[in-house]
Amino acid sequence: MLRKACMQRFGLDYAIGPADPSTGPRPFMDRRYGVTDQDEVAANGYHLGDRDPRTHPVSPPQFSAEQQQVLTGHLPGKTGADETNLQVNGVPVPPGGCYDEAKRGLAGSGDLGPSSLAQQTNFQTFKASMSMTQVTQAFEAWSGCMKNRGYSYPNPMDAIGDRRFLGDSPTPLELQVATADVTCKQQVNLVDTWFEVEASLQKELIARQQAEFTAALAAKTEQLAKADAVLRDQ
Repeated sequence: MLRKACMQRFGLDYAIGPADPSTGPRPFMDRRYGVTDQDEVAANGYHLGDRDPRTHPVSPPQFSAEQQQVLTGHLPGKTGADETNLQVNGVPVPPGGCYDEAKRGLAGSGDLGPSSLAQQTNFQTFKASMSMTQVTQAFEAWSGCMKNRGYSYPNPMDAIGDRRFLGDSPTPLELQVATADVTCKQQVNLVDTWFEVEASLQKELIARQQAEFTAALAAKTEQLAKADAVLRDQ
């Protein structure tokens, strides 16, 4: 909506079309520790069914050269051109175009969306958790359970990343492996163990960087409030 309002100052349209089909995991934690839902894997294996991006290619919006210029603040195809005091239809283009103006409207001079601190912690603790004793022991138990069913994988990430399962649709073997994967996770209590270990690592990091995380939360709360205000004003 902020981009659209910005573009309208230049007499240009910015169509807000219908949302693309939802793709990817459903909630944030979905598949963080691999597949966990028996009904889902029985139907889709390691694929995502109607949410799989491989079956829902997204077409990027098409903009004219003039629209691109206003949106980005750059002259298309003119690398190195002087873009200071850039104007379109007699109106000065804001620094970074309407893309950056909209971003500043929500985040000011900060980062839009999840803080880099939260994102880094998210990746850091996931990686660290995989080498913690409780988790590696759970992996070994899961791997042994899988081997008893005829499948050899050291951990669930290797199963979900099996190149044989990267096609556009699940194969019969994939359905069998994914079903065994979930069954073995349940038998050895892998997901609860892994979650508890990683949650503990995250709590330790948050405690050591409390001020930084408090600031990140405040920035997130402020951005959400500004977004809510923009939507209410439309």
